[in-house]
This record gives sequence, structure tokens and C-alpha cells, in this order.
Amino acid sequence: MSGFNALSKPLKPRSEVAVHTIHPTLEEKPRAKYSVPDWFNHNYAISYDAERSRNVSHQVRQDARRLANETYNESWWNKHDNDVRISDRLDEIDQWRKTLEYTIQDIDREIQAIQTAKEQCERYLEHMRSPLGK
Repeated sequence: MSGFNALSKPLKPRSEVAVHTIHPTLEEKPRAKYSVPDWFNHNYAISYDAERSRNVSHQVRQDARRLANETYNESWWNKHDNDVRISDRLDEIDQWRKTLEYTIQDIDREIQAIQTAKEQCERYLEHMRSPLGK
């Protein structure tokens, strides 16, 4: 049955309905679940497990802090070392650049001096080739 027909089905008579009770009948005396030593041992086991779990949790937190500090310190020093190496390399490159610029200027001056000497030699040679009277 589905829809409205399922809702309009007649109810069962009370005699056919099974009644489930949560509590046992009062004729039986409820028995203790735990004896005193069992209760003590059970609570001690729970307390011991909680303490051990707390200690493990504390150790994990301390290890995490230590690892985070180690990682931070190692990263900081690696960055510092790299910054120093980069700075030294930049200084070295700058020194080489200045040396090359000075060398290029020195070579340009020598080329200019050689060019001037060449032109002067060419004039002297031209002057020597010409007749003396001219």
C-alpha cells in the first residue's frame, strides 16, 4: 500500500500489540554490573589510559614545536648563507665589470695612439716620397 491508503489503514487492537519494556520486572532484584574491585580496576585502567594518552599528546606537541623551531632556524641560516653568497658573487661580478671596462678603455686608448702613430708615419712616408723641391 502506498500514499493515502497506507495512512488510512485501521489500527491493530491493543491485545495484538506487543509491549516492550525497558526495565526488567520488579520481581527480579537488579544485580550489580561490576563488583567493587572490578569497578576500581576499570576506573584505574581508564585513568591510566587517559594519563598515557595525555603524555603522548604532550610529547607530540613538544616534538612538533622542536621540529618547527629546527626548520625555522635551518631555513633562516640557509637564507642568510645564500644572501651572503649572492652578495659576494655580485661584488665579484661588479669588480670584473669594472676591470673589463678599464681594460676596454685602455685598449681604446692604445688603438687611438697606434692610429695616431700610423697616420703620422704615413705622413712622414708621404713627405719622404715627395721630391725635395716641392
